[in-house]
Amino acid sequence: MKNLLIFAAAVTVSTSVLAGNMSDNKDMKAMHSQMMDKSSIEEILKNEEMQRLHRDMTRNAMSEGGFEARVQMMTEEGRAYHKALKQRQKNTAG
Repeated sequence: MKNLLIFAAAVTVSTSVLAGNMSDNKDMKAMHSQMMDKSSIEEILKNEEMQRLHRDMTRNAMSEGGFEARVQMMTEEGRAYHKALKQRQKNTAG
């Protein structure tokens, strides 16, 4: 009986710790999305080179030109551009 109570207490504590960690992640995501405000999104989306690469990537899809554009978009700048596009779509949808 004593072992059962100890086991139940351990499960309860570990579950509460896990739930606490999950809520921190959600808070951090919310804080990060607030940091990427509308003005920074618009600045990122004004990059003409990224606009051209994204246009080539979507127009040419599976062709050689599309794959070359995809490879060039696999940089921090390209990832930021895609993140800004998603954020702008989320802002206009919601």
